[in-house]
Amino acid sequence: MAEASRLAEDPQLLLLHAAGLGRASWDAVVERIPGFARTVAIDLPGHGGVPGLAYDRDVVPRLAEYVAERIAVLGLRRPHVVGHSLGGVIALELARRVPVSAVTALCAIGFRAACQASMCVVRTHAVVRVTATMGPRARGRLLARGLVRRLVMGSVSARPAALQAEVVAADMTSMISSDLPTLCRYARRYSVRAVEADDTTPVNLVWADQDRVVPLRDAVRARQVLPRAQHFVIPGSGHFVVRDDPEGAAAVIHACHAQLLWQRQADRRRGARGNVNPRRGN
Repeated sequence: MAEASRLAEDPQLLLLHAAGLGRASWDAVVERIPGFARTVAIDLPGHGGVPGLAYDRDVVPRLAEYVAERIAVLGLRRPHVVGHSLGGVIALELARRVPVSAVTALCAIGFRAACQASMCVVRTHAVVRVTATMGPRARGRLLARGLVRRLVMGSVSARPAALQAEVVAADMTSMISSDLPTLCRYARRYSVRAVEADDTTPVNLVWADQDRVVPLRDAVRARQVLPRAQHFVIPGSGHFVVRDDPEGAAAVIHACHAQLLWQRQADRRRGARGNVNPRRGN
């Protein structure tokens, strides 16, 4: 999924999905972001047919190394990296490895209220195991019921019954076919440190006020670890903010992206003024 830039000098946007989802989870968000940047979403290892890794406690750094390699293959140059959940903490880790224009992390793990997150993960894994025993058609018919969507997605969505049945079915299929259980087993042990992003890299941390996996109180530790980061809150959304409120997610990403453009233009104006060499009179 990529679209050409309207302005060749604009930063590029690289999107990293949550564990269990895939690059298609960004589709509804990308549709709502003005197309002034080249936008690329990739599948992480263990998703969308991409082979998984040898998972262990270093899974987040290894995933960041994989993304760094993909950036080189795709020919991206200093992209603005946007990540959701696991993708958010990968984006922060990635900033240690390659030059990026900015990091915007939505509902990023790694700051964490571990007990609450663990309970949500256990419940989600149980739901995935149960639905995996059904065929796609039976699963689709079952998820057509609002009550079932509430039971299935209640841990990660603030309004699961309002989600489209086909979208939930696609997400469940993605989670079933992914390395979600193993990924979560190790990734939830990861803790963001102050060195995860360079001080010169703009960092935007986006929270959802109904998130049960990454609750708002995680922002307290995030401010201690990354004191220069900007914080945004999307109201009325759960952990799967790309599903609950794709318009709100797009608006925040666009605002962060536009701020990056404005800062780049301001830096160029200051540079132009600093390089003026007035001609001396004869």
